[in-house]
Amino acid sequence: MRRDYPLMVFGNFINELMVTVPVHRHADALVAVSPRKIWLTQPGDVLVIPRPMSLPLRDYACEVLGFSPADVAVVEAPADDLVTLTEAVRLNGLVDRLQTEAQNRSGIRFQPFAQDRPALAAAAEIGIPVEGYAVDGPPSTAVDAVYRINTKAGFRELAGELGIRVAHGFSCATPEELTAALRKVLADRGAAVVKPARGSNGYGVSFWQAADLPALDAKVTEYLSSVAEQPPGWVVEERLVFTRVVTVEMEVRDAGPQVMHVGEMRTPNGSFSGQVTPLVASSSATDELVEAGLALGRHLHQAGYRGPFDIDGGITAADVLYSTESNVRKTGCTYLDLLVRRLLGEERAAKAVWIADSRVGGVERDFAAGLARIRQAGLDFTPGAAEGVVLTSDTLAFDGKWRYLVLGTSHSGVDELEARLADALNLV
Repeated sequence: MRRDYPLMVFGNFINELMVTVPVHRHADALVAVSPRKIWLTQPGDVLVIPRPMSLPLRDYACEVLGFSPADVAVVEAPADDLVTLTEAVRLNGLVDRLQTEAQNRSGIRFQPFAQDRPALAAAAEIGIPVEGYAVDGPPSTAVDAVYRINTKAGFRELAGELGIRVAHGFSCATPEELTAALRKVLADRGAAVVKPARGSNGYGVSFWQAADLPALDAKVTEYLSSVAEQPPGWVVEERLVFTRVVTVEMEVRDAGPQVMHVGEMRTPNGSFSGQVTPLVASSSATDELVEAGLALGRHLHQAGYRGPFDIDGGITAADVLYSTESNVRKTGCTYLDLLVRRLLGEERAAKAVWIADSRVGGVERDFAAGLARIRQAGLDFTPGAAEGVVLTSDTLAFDGKWRYLVLGTSHSGVDELEARLADALNLV
């Protein structure tokens, strides 16, 4: 649906919620996808991103969305250092420009990728309200809740309070507690997973087995050296075997939490790459996931939070759900949900099936050339269509991956379109 007010879309992919201390191997991947925020814009908006915009992506996205690239002001704030976008804006001397852009747009609101304190400070400095809140911004209770739930330990603690099932495990504040917890979980359960207190996209996650027990002290020392830049704090959990990995995308509005969609995640090598929505098959476990999302959403609503969040979980062969984490921010699929609704309209989007993924291609490493191949194959989505392929980001220079969205009306239909796309781009 078209908004009746402009946005300043703030792509703060480096933020205080996802990793406590940014590191290049994690931050570079986040910054690389930041131009995808173009899909959230409409004429009159301002887009602020931490890297230069891919012009072929910009032109293509605006063509699909139906407006001119000149209709959106793109402000680039690159920084060599691992700093938040708020700091990058200051380092690039862009505060005055953003204030001017805001003053020229009546009713403009600030929409960050993540509602961390630096982003909220940027909104205040520029002088525009954060979307979803009054002029004075989120209450301190909301900010505190966002920071707490975006830690693994904070989520586990709150899940216990709300009756949300999580894996057996422990929160650890010191290396000694980490070693002791690992020793206990491995001895009792046979396999474990270690997660830094604050992390995303699989950063710092490590898998362990009972065979590690004889040399556990040395292995823990080795692991700690790999995440030495982070402050102490970990979660140790029993490593469970999941047959399905699922997510519920939610949004907290003034009226309360609302389910946006439930999807099945693609997690090759234990790392998120994409999603299929809706589920091929629902079950009592996925119903439980939705109830967990609503319970967490009611907690966030009471705290005064307004905005997106999700809960991720795994389902065992016995059809038992274990919730694994919550991301109280936009996610890799938040913008896709909004894009699907925008491209299809609410009524058709409610019935649509879609796949989103990222895969290396063996034919082209040039966005425009790859798009031409897709169009030659008759796969590209066009306005008014019910199915087709949308290229959602241009990260080819960074990781050689094609990031795409496949829209259709059935699971078999989108599977067929994805297979044809794989042939056109020789996707691995």
